[in-house]
Amino acid sequence: METIGPGLWLIALTVGVVILAAAAIYGIMRNRSRTLSERVTTEVETRREYEREDRDEK
Repeated sequence: METIGPGLWLIALTVGVVILAAAAIYGIMRNRSRTLSERVTTEVETRREYEREDRDEK
């Protein structure tokens, strides 16, 4: 019974790492499949947001 605690933590950590890796891979693959127009839109909107933040600080 005393070995269940550490074993359970090992399993939980392993599952957590696998889920995190799967999420990272999914995000990378999804980001790669964006079209050119989607990438351009993202860049334009990011620059606009930075400009808004700069105006708000002044």
